[in-house]
Amino acid sequence: MLFNRHIAAGEFGPLAGFFRREGCRLCVRAGDVFAVQGERNRRCGLVEEGAFRYLHETAEGDRHVVGFAFAGEFVGDYISMRNAAPALVRIEAMCDSRVLAVGNDRLEAFYRTDAACERLGRRVAERLLLEVYERLLQRYAATPQERYEALLARCPGLLDLVPLQELASFLGVRPETLSRIRRRIR
Repeated sequence: MLFNRHIAAGEFGPLAGFFRREGCRLCVRAGDVFAVQGERNRRCGLVEEGAFRYLHETAEGDRHVVGFAFAGEFVGDYISMRNAAPALVRIEAMCDSRVLAVGNDRLEAFYRTDAACERLGRRVAERLLLEVYERLLQRYAATPQERYEALLARCPGLLDLVPLQELASFLGVRPETLSRIRRRIR
């Protein structure tokens, strides 16, 4: 199942190989935090097993699900890590998970290995921008039902991993609205 396509795509095979060779295996228990909102994220990883949710908490204390990462995908606040900025999200394990993690310094050393690795780093950043751009356009140009159907097409097993309330948060609708959408398309 793919959600964050930037690591799983074939062109990023060398980066996935780097994580497999150099990554430190972390076992992250359900509910444990991989990145803390408001603090600099200093690591990223390749999810070997399990799933993570990306949450953004507002000043009022409202929590919004803004992303997911599943097995075979990249996990981490890449922008925070690469720009030495506070993370805008909290990343937590949805179930017991395993991650091959590397720190920013090690990733930077990999990117500096040669021109091909530098290009790969640029492609990761470009792919992240593309995904954000697609989600922004979807948010404004697609109906909630269209967003839900596109998400299911992209991640067929999503409903087995993500509670409906979190899925509704990610889609920007109330749980009742998502229930009505699900009834309409069954």
